[in-house]
Amino acid sequence: MRVRALALLSLAGALLGASACGKSKPARQLDLDTIRVTGDARLRTDTVGDGQFASTATFVLIDAANTAPEGAYVTLGGDLTAAGGDILGHLKPQSLWIPAGERRTFALVDTERLPRPASTSARIVVRGALVPDEPPRARISDLHTFDDYGKTVVQANLVNEADRLGQIMVIAAFHDADGRPMTRPFQMIEIDRKATRAVQFVGPAGSKTGTIFVGDVIY
Repeated sequence: MRVRALALLSLAGALLGASACGKSKPARQLDLDTIRVTGDARLRTDTVGDGQFASTATFVLIDAANTAPEGAYVTLGGDLTAAGGDILGHLKPQSLWIPAGERRTFALVDTERLPRPASTSARIVVRGALVPDEPPRARISDLHTFDDYGKTVVQANLVNEADRLGQIMVIAAFHDADGRPMTRPFQMIEIDRKATRAVQFVGPAGSKTGTIFVGDVIY
């Protein structure tokens, strides 16, 4: 699985919109207790980055649910730990838009992009839950899942409601029979203003559930 380290442009855009001028109201945060880190973290060591920026690093796949009545850009961070609890490395924070009542799968990469073979667990921390003035203009609709000889396939439509062409990260997350995250592949898709495009991802063998959601957006 490849994990690509991108700037958190969705969150940055929300922050910029919240502080574009001195008269803007301050950014509002959800109560962090409304964000629930769910299930067991899955530690993996694999290739992260693309091309000349590719390296082998340890990362964590972990789910977080937004139990609040409104959506927010949720930021998770944390540490990689050894069996005795010693900290072996830090995890680069990542932000994802989580609508009210939904969950998302995060991929938190070691900040130094190094393998941590002695790491057996991760300590995950909710660092923020920013409520923007308006939700993202890119969304997923018409999600369908089906089994293909032991692999979960997910299909959906990517909808760009903005009046501008966008570069949109579309992410899939696949889970096993116990609900643990298995993989989190993604595609960067260029989509025209007010346009819709079909997307599809195929999960690994043994995957039982899958979903698709929007990550970073560049307009």
